Amino acid sequence: MKKYLIISIVLITFSIRLNAQKDKKIDELMFLYVDEKYDKVVDKALALTDQDAYKKNPLPLIYASMGYYQISRLPAKYDIAKGGKYENPLKNAQKYLASFVKKDAKANEHYNSYLEYYDLLSDTSNKLGQHYFLMEQYSKSAGAYKAAVKALPNDPILLLWQSIGEVKSKNFAEGDKNMITALNKIDENFKPSPVTAGVLAHGMLIVSEYLTQKGDSQNAAKAKKLVEVFKKFDPDELDKKKMEERKEKAKEDDKIIRKFYSEEESKTEY
Repeated sequence: MKKYLIISIVLITFSIRLNAQKDKKIDELMFLYVDEKYDKVVDKALALTDQDAYKKNPLPLIYASMGYYQISRLPAKYDIAKGGKYENPLKNAQKYLASFVKKDAKANEHYNSYLEYYDLLSDTSNKLGQHYFLMEQYSKSAGAYKAAVKALPNDPILLLWQSIGEVKSKNFAEGDKNMITALNKIDENFKPSPVTAGVLAHGMLIVSEYLTQKGDSQNAAKAKKLVEVFKKFDPDELDKKKMEERKEKAKEDDKIIRKFYSEEESKTEY
């Protein structure tokens, strides 16, 4: 995954260079990003969103999102602690990507220029949601996935895991609705994203067991069938011993996670 991360960052940089705009202020954001001055990217991008000339332009929003994402990867360099200038960087990366997608939706002019970045954000968001799930902090897991779904609505695997977190935390109304919505979007011909494919089989197994208990035999049978279809992406997801090892690893990682997310934030939904 580390190799994938490095390659994706290179691809994003290359894509940004190719998509340089005929706009000096947007170009400035591009050069700052390529120079890894992520705090300045965020500051200048957000300043542009307040200017009348750029209020309809989605590009400052994607740069704000990418800047925040890179800041989230460099906690020792930037002030991301509670009350800090760049606190909650991953949450802000998700938030501004969601705003970018919404603003770009009508013309759909820029969306395909940042596909590699969406994978990076999806990967990080998924790992955070899985961490909370393994720690049995189901409400936090649902919240992390909910924020990811808003930013990345085209991946139903994220919605599936949001629903799992919701039903595990006894938010059955939202969980049941989102679970069926996700299940309706995934069939045996579904092509999962490479960054979330590994958790699909495990998610379907949980869904199958839950829907069986509810008496929804039709959807339970579909989910059980899909476990077999998608377990090829990560058979360890169905290995109890491997899952226990992952839970122990999650406990060790929790100390690191706490550096990124304050206790106050973690008690609230994203």
